[in-house]
Amino acid sequence: MKKIDRYIIYNVLITYIFITFFLQILSIVIDISQRMHRLENNQGSIKQALICYYPFWSIWLANTFSPISVFLSIIFFTSRLTKNSEITAILSSGISFKRITIPYLISAFLIGGFSLIMNYSFLPMANKIKNKFHYQYLLSLSQKSQYENSKAISAQISNNEYLFIRNFSKKKNIGHGFAYQKLNGNKLVYILKAKNIFWSKKYRIYILHDYIETYIKKNKDILFKGFYIKKNFSITPEELLPEEYIAETMTISELKKFINIEKKKRSHNINRHLNEYYQRTSLPFSTFIFTILGLSISSKMKKGGIGVNIIIGLILAFFYIFFIEISKVYSTKEYFPSYLSVWLPNIIMGVITLFIYWNRNKN
Repeated sequence: MKKIDRYIIYNVLITYIFITFFLQILSIVIDISQRMHRLENNQGSIKQALICYYPFWSIWLANTFSPISVFLSIIFFTSRLTKNSEITAILSSGISFKRITIPYLISAFLIGGFSLIMNYSFLPMANKIKNKFHYQYLLSLSQKSQYENSKAISAQISNNEYLFIRNFSKKKNIGHGFAYQKLNGNKLVYILKAKNIFWSKKYRIYILHDYIETYIKKNKDILFKGFYIKKNFSITPEELLPEEYIAETMTISELKKFINIEKKKRSHNINRHLNEYYQRTSLPFSTFIFTILGLSISSKMKKGGIGVNIIIGLILAFFYIFFIEISKVYSTKEYFPSYLSVWLPNIIMGVITLFIYWNRNKN
């Protein structure tokens, strides 16, 4: 590795760390000012938030917007090189623009690889702590009421088992209007109904009150009634009524298993979870796209210097974020597949980047 390579890699990484740190501090200050009243309404404090929430929120924010931070870092550093005529000097010495690209790609590989490892394993641990604090102290009154309200459950828990609860409170672990059905092929063979259902966290089992069991036979049905009965349905209330953002708190292997369970249940949130699954890889990959794009834009002298490059960079960065969010909304509504909604912004930005890079390399 040549001295120029080490120089570029070192400065790209240092600039990236500085910009990421600066954006985190700015974001925390803005977020605290907007959420202060919610903390007070939920008996929380700024001190608690700074210790138990914002360090983990910052990890999530830094990792989510890592490609954008890389983009701004590349533009800021390379524009400085261009302004000082260092890029021109390097090209004049016989080094091609393609060769200059190599240390930038190495920087992207280091940052993207770190982001990928974070996404797959360590970020979910931070999200667990972040989300726990969020649901306890940062929900509005209407959000808190909706979160704590009882909900209906209708789920397929295996290939031949179905479970229904008219309303279930995950906060109290109590439900009303319970029904369970078991099939043999297409034939209904067993029904269990109960007036009330209770989930025991301690023993990890369901307790049914005022129940009726029905075994459906060829000749006649056999009924059993009782005051209470214990049952294990191999699925917990957390799995039946997962948090809206539960996918954020799972490692990539846990998320894959969870998605398979949700598919069996025919969950209406399945695309939301698939978006999270595919985004774990697509966001780190976009680091390469934004690195090449940033280099192509900022390595050519423009009137206005660094300021113009930063403005162009911010416009493209926000366009990318906006496009991702819009495509995820359409995916959630099942207008097109999740993998397409997550990767389409990368594909489009990739094509734009290749065109700009080819044009810059030609000139």
